Amino acid sequence: MASLMQDPLDVGQLAAQRTQLEREFPIDGFERVRSSLARPEGQAAAHFRFHVAGNYPALEGAVRAKAWLVCQRCLQEFEATVESPVRVAFVGRDAEAGRVPDEYDAVTAPGGRLELLEFVEDELLLALPLVPMHPTPQDCTGRRTMPVVEPLRMVSNSGVTKPFAGLGDLLKR
Repeated sequence: MASLMQDPLDVGQLAAQRTQLEREFPIDGFERVRSSLARPEGQAAAHFRFHVAGNYPALEGAVRAKAWLVCQRCLQEFEATVESPVRVAFVGRDAEAGRVPDEYDAVTAPGGRLELLEFVEDELLLALPLVPMHPTPQDCTGRRTMPVVEPLRMVSNSGVTKPFAGLGDLLKR
């Protein structure tokens, strides 16, 4: 069984044996995720249950992590929980993607093999918010305040030249 749990994983055999898999990965090991984080600290946890869906090996589960992001409201770092529920069926070629059951997303696993680290990183990237922010504005600390803007003053029109003021009269002729 140890050889089954080494990357790349044999998804067909794991699905046939209805294997449950739980793994933790250091966040700083995800090269593509690191650039989106304020600090690459902590762990990502993957919990998967392999099974067969239709004629395809599949897995259900989730990827969860605590990630340090920069709030775009106050520009301060904060720790957020990111989670990506996963429900996928594995296909050998992209052409087979339309044949998986509707409730599953198709993922290509050439030769029935899956690079788990890469798969978990993809799921984390999907889970990261496009615009990270604290849950509420009140959670923002060190919040930057907007400068006070004076109301506009009315300026009189006296002394202003209006070159097209007489145009309406000319057009009526």
